[in-house]
Order: sequence, then structure tokens, then C-alpha cells
Amino acid sequence: MPTPPIRLLTPDTVGKIAAGETVERPVSAVKELLENALDAGARRVRVAVREGGTGLIEVADDGRAIPPAELPLAVQRHATSKLAAFEDLDALATLGFRGEALPSIGAVGDLSIRSRPHDLPHGTAIRVAFGAVSPPEPVAAAPGTVVTVRDLFANVPARKKFLRQAGTEAGYAVRAVGAYAAAYPAVAIELVVDDRRAFTTTGSGDPVVAALETYGSEVGGAALLLEPLEESAAVPGVAVKGWVGAPAVTRSHRQGIVLFVNGRWVQHRALSFALEEAYHSLLMVGRHPVAVVHLTLDPAAVDVNVHPTKAEVKFVDERAACRALSRGVHAALSRAPQAALPHIRFEPPAERPRQIEGIPAWAPQAEAERPVAATDIDPAPSPAANPSGVPMLRVLGQVGGSFIIAEGPDGMYLIDQHAAHERVMYEKILAGMDARDEGRQPLLDPLVVDLSPDELAAYEKSAAELAAVGWEIEPFAAGAVAVRAVPAAVRRVDVGERLHLILRELAEGGTGASWQDAVAISTACHTSIRAGQALSLPEMRELVAELERSSQPRACGHGRPTMLHLSRTDLEKQFRRR
Repeated sequence: MPTPPIRLLTPDTVGKIAAGETVERPVSAVKELLENALDAGARRVRVAVREGGTGLIEVADDGRAIPPAELPLAVQRHATSKLAAFEDLDALATLGFRGEALPSIGAVGDLSIRSRPHDLPHGTAIRVAFGAVSPPEPVAAAPGTVVTVRDLFANVPARKKFLRQAGTEAGYAVRAVGAYAAAYPAVAIELVVDDRRAFTTTGSGDPVVAALETYGSEVGGAALLLEPLEESAAVPGVAVKGWVGAPAVTRSHRQGIVLFVNGRWVQHRALSFALEEAYHSLLMVGRHPVAVVHLTLDPAAVDVNVHPTKAEVKFVDERAACRALSRGVHAALSRAPQAALPHIRFEPPAERPRQIEGIPAWAPQAEAERPVAATDIDPAPSPAANPSGVPMLRVLGQVGGSFIIAEGPDGMYLIDQHAAHERVMYEKILAGMDARDEGRQPLLDPLVVDLSPDELAAYEKSAAELAAVGWEIEPFAAGAVAVRAVPAAVRRVDVGERLHLILRELAEGGTGASWQDAVAISTACHTSIRAGQALSLPEMRELVAELERSSQPRACGHGRPTMLHLSRTDLEKQFRRR
């Protein structure tokens, strides 16, 4: 086969290929347009997204607008007002600098720009429809700039095919806009997703208020300000500000760590590691902190031109940047109130918890139950096998407030009380799904719960599935829902706290063969008894009996084992009897 001749690509093809580096997915366009608004000195920005960003992206700001004569130039590739020569990168004070965002978006979407400088009586509009530029024309417009993108990736179906569901893409936009809203507290930023307000900030200038408005009361209430370090601890040339979350507020992923370098949102492994190291011994394994941190350095000490989307930077002295961040976080955590730090306390209760019919009430007062004495143990029942395959067990006691010790026909069993109760709850919830009204328990008074944007998005996605497993939840107000009923199997728990945990897990993707299954598993997990909660001997017996009657008693809904078996032979070997 002959080698094809070398030829120049068409401008349309070049534009589409180049756009792939700058606009990877809808959130890339949202981020670029939001950064342009901030570079223009906007004090108020409104971002609207529909259908995950493929249907509509609109960013409106009140900043410095584009003069009419410069508007046609603004949509040409490599046209920018932010630098004139390569050497200007050493003194760069803006977020954008390449002049690629607007033409790249216009190459793969229907882009229109409406801009009016504050000293002109009318605005000017220009349109770039999939690479085709229309002449500018005068329009009525408020001072500032409005950039609208429709039908993103309509002319590149291969790129659109690899996008995730609209709800997931919208979630990426919520995270990106939320990061800038929290990091720029002096700018009032509003995000509207599918015509519903996700959040809005007031532009008060207070970082804690911005965290509260963006991430909700849980994160905002736990925000610890990063204050200037003493001269002896400060790292010359590196300033650190922002806030970090108290150790009591964690996530199962690192997406809650938001890092800005000279105002630019970046991903940097070394900085993330330095921040997490400051939490050493304060967080459980697999949990990660929440933080929004700014590092300010001399622009000449940072190379921002190392990634097409400007998501990565390089430092002249990376160790100094990490050292400054680590010291700032250490100082903030040391000033945290002692009550904000996680701790476990074991105290004997004044009295034993009362017993109720059916599954025991895992009441808060039962968490400090006294250790089980040998005289409390009943004679063992006659060994017999259950239909589930688990032998009948004799409960002996509890270890560490988390594991139940039981004796079976062939040795000892250690039962994870949380995993065991999760399995019991999961099967009860599945059984209650067929019982309609009998599968739910109405509350005497509706409980109003404030949700973060991620939790609200998870609720809206899962409303039908939550109703199917027994929840009755209705929208109440902006960012809040009213809980009117809970699954019938749920007993004596803090409904608001557990609903937060359920929605947070669903926002992170959930676990299950289907979304309905994921909702059932999450509900079972977060309404079960917890590790570290002491149980009375009757409660332990009832839990083990319920587990024995389960259809799949050996694993919880997440797949973790509910029990471990140590045979009599193994015990004899450990004690050198064999």
C-alpha cells in the first residue's frame, strides 16, 4: 500500500483537534469561562448548566467587558490581552494566557458572546457556530459579558460518546464552580443546574461564610482558617491562606482537597501529600480531609505552562511550597477546639438500656454498655445447622465494642456487629419494598434537613429509589428536604445524620448491581449499629439470631465479611497443643 502524501489539515480539522486539548468535557468549558470572568474583575458571576453542559453553558459576569472593536479578535486562536511575549509568563497575574479557550469552544459548540463595556450605551454580540464566525452586531445588553454555549460536541460525536451521564457531568461542574466559589469569597457566584439553583455565595469576603454557602453547614462549621505563621515558622517567598476542615469532617476520596496556586486551581500530588501528612494519626485509614487552600508565590517561581488545561504547575522550589503548606495546616489543626478532634471514650452507664420487641433498639445510651461478665453467659444451645448454612452460635461477649465473640460446634466465631446488622437491615429493607405502606414508618413531625449541593443532587437522582425502600422525602426549600417517613426497619437513629451519610455515599457513586440496590445497601449500612457501640448480651443474642436467619449471612451489602471462624484445631495449634 503506497504511503499517503503529506498535506496540510483544513482549518476546521485543526480547530477540532486543538479544542480536544483545551475542552476535554463540558466542565473544561465551564472552568475556562469562569476564569475569564474572574480575570475581568467580576464581582458577580452567574453560571448556568443544562443537560450536563452539552445542552447549555452560560456564564454571565459584571466585569470589564470586551470592546466592540476587539470582539472579532477575541474568538481567534492565540489572541489574548494577558501577555504579549513569552517572557511575560514570569510575571503572569491572570488565570488565562494562551488565548485558546473561546476559539476552542467555538470549534466544537455554538458559541455566542454578548459584551458591553460600562462606558458604552449598548453592547455587541458575536457568534461562532462550530468554527463559523458571524459578523458582530449591536445588541441591548447590561454592562459586563454573557457567554453562551449550546450543543457542545454536536459536531464531534466521537467525543460526545465518551462523556458520562448528564448528572455525572453536571456533578463535575458543581465541583469546579464550587471550588472557585469557596476560593474567591469576595466574588458572588451563583450556579444553576437544569434551572435549579445549586448554590449561591454572597461575596462577603469571609472564607468561612463562602465555605458554608458552597459546601453546607457540616463543612462550613468545621472550617479552620489558615492564619499567617510566626516569622520563625514562615517559609520565605510562600504565603498560605484559606481553610482546612477539622478532622471530624472527612471524605472517602481526595476530591474535597482543593488547591490554588497564585489563584489557579491545580492538581499537585506533592502538595496534596503534604496537606494530608499534617493530618497524620488524626484520620482513619482511607479517609481524607476537606480543604480549600491558596498558595501565593512569585510568578517567576512557578511554571504554569506545563499542561494544556493549565491544571498542573511546576515549582522552582517544590519543597518550600510543601513545607509552607504543611506548617500552615499543622498550625490550624493545633488551634482547633479539642471537641472537634475525633476521640473514643469508654465509660460505664448509669443503667442498662431498655429492651424492645423485635430487633433491639440500638439506642445511644447503649453505646457505653458494661463488659459482659462470665456469669451473664447462658448455657450453649444444642448445636444445629440453620438453612443459611451458619451453625447455631452461643454468644460469649464483645471485644472493643465492635466484635461479638460466639462459640459454634467447631470453634470460635468473631462477628463484625456493624456488617452483621447491615446484612439484617438490607434483607429487611428488600422485604419491605414489597409491603408498600407497611414498609415505612411515618414520623410524628416532618424533619427538615439541609443538604449540600452534592447531597441534593444525589437526592434528586435517587428520589424514586429512596421512596421504594421506604423513605418519604419531599423538597422543602432551597437546599433542604423534609423527611416524613423512614423505612420500617430503621429504629432509634438520628435520621438527619444518617440521611447525610446515605446521600454522601450515593453522591460518591454507591455500590450495588443497580441504582435501586445501591440505595438499599447505603440505607442499610448507614442505619445499622456502628463499630464501637457496646451492646448488652440480649442485644447480641438477638442480632446473631437475626443473622442466622438471613439468606446470605456471610457478607454485608458492600461485600465485607460478617464473621470469621477460628476452628478448634486452629486454637489447639496456637496454644501448641498440636
